[in-house]
Amino acid sequence: MTRKERFLAAVRGEQPDRVPMFDFLFQQPMYKTLIGHEPGVYNTKDAVACALALDHDAVWLPFGGFNGFQPEFLDENTYIDEWGTTFRQNDASWPIDAPIDYPIKSRQDLAAYQVPDATLPGRTSALEQFAQTEHDNLALTGGVGGPFTTCWMLMGYERICYALYDDPQMLTDIFRFVNEFNKEAARRSVEAGADAMWISDDLGDSHCGFLKLDHFREYYLPHLVELTEYIDSLGVPALLHCCGQFGDYLPDLAQTKIASIHPLQRTAGMDLRWVKEHYGQRFCIIGNVDSSRTLPFGTPEGVAAEAREAIDIAADMFPLYRYDAVMADNGPLMSPPGPALSTE
Repeated sequence: MTRKERFLAAVRGEQPDRVPMFDFLFQQPMYKTLIGHEPGVYNTKDAVACALALDHDAVWLPFGGFNGFQPEFLDENTYIDEWGTTFRQNDASWPIDAPIDYPIKSRQDLAAYQVPDATLPGRTSALEQFAQTEHDNLALTGGVGGPFTTCWMLMGYERICYALYDDPQMLTDIFRFVNEFNKEAARRSVEAGADAMWISDDLGDSHCGFLKLDHFREYYLPHLVELTEYIDSLGVPALLHCCGQFGDYLPDLAQTKIASIHPLQRTAGMDLRWVKEHYGQRFCIIGNVDSSRTLPFGTPEGVAAEAREAIDIAADMFPLYRYDAVMADNGPLMSPPGPALSTE
């Protein structure tokens, strides 16, 4: 199988020739070790080179900003993006910085809010550059934000919590225009060559989901269903990235068009064996090597053993091998995944 064939077979629940490899490549020191330099910004050439150096089967190239866009810098490390969200960057935040202020604080802010234009030129340039890059048949995965995470970037979690009781229609209004943007982003990404689409939507912390189950079902779920059905209608699988504890939501997520879930975060109590037993025939499960303890503080033998354990537990689901969250910058660069990948 080619890399692309292997990856897509797994996410479609078919039999690959071996366990596929994938991870989000968010660690600058890893680039330095593997390809000789640290990228200034996340880009196609370096992401592909790093993925191939790791013997991955897919690479993530998301829908991006438009040609010529420059964020408004408030100081050396603080800036406002095109959505109006204020971010602060530091050495540890690359390539996704932390939000510190939000543009929608009231109904008045919402009424005046101008949604970014998904049709502006340049947004799919990273995906388009993939075809001109030597990629050895990697699967090209695009990416958009999910309804909840994008709403969080616009309001902040505290205001979301208040709005659930004081003005749930405000959340519905935001979810709707967010979905319109992300549906167009997905369409353009697939048109530019994406073989699958990631929806990034963290729905829990390390203990529980962010929403009560009735709130999840009434206010959020219809919009996730809409987005996943649209992506599925484009002829590519919808893949859900969801850190945290989201076990309570799995029965509802299983009714959507989501083909794959990850990362099944061990430190959030996401039990691979339980998820396999209950949903192993429904989802391709990606994950479950501990990036909080095993990877940064363990030995190469410990990393290999945990990866082997995950493969053994989920073998009949053909899971992708992946860490259970994005590996930190102090992750074990000298602990290559190769030994853990053996299916012999």
